[in-house]
Amino acid sequence: MVTKIISSGFDSRTSTNLKLNKMSKIIKGQVSVDRSVYTEFSKDMGFFSIHADCWSVVSEIINEGDFGRPAYSHDINDICMRFRINGKKCEREGFEELYIKLYGSGAFVKLRLEFIKEVEAEYYKTTEYTPIKNYN
Repeated sequence: MVTKIISSGFDSRTSTNLKLNKMSKIIKGQVSVDRSVYTEFSKDMGFFSIHADCWSVVSEIINEGDFGRPAYSHDINDICMRFRINGKKCEREGFEELYIKLYGSGAFVKLRLEFIKEVEAEYYKTTEYTPIKNYN
């Protein structure tokens, strides 16, 4: 009787040809470079002023309709607001409480939303990175 011994070692009959794998090439594809942009805005409202920290990501896109000149896609990530009364920093919660007491409930939310719209419009108007046409 003949007994076949099976080893768990290397078997050259089942291995792939490593020389073929070395002939494959890695090909670099498209590269996309995004810019992280921080912009400050402020608005003097007389007795108080509002300041905004605006963070955005800007991506370059080749604008084929404009002879290959670059245009940019903008994504505003966050707009943080700060407040000053008579030029002095104040806490947001304190300013909000005072504003609501002076102008009623809902007034602070309205102020914030209107200011954010103004900041976004000013951002697109003043950015050095030309926005894609008809973007906003």
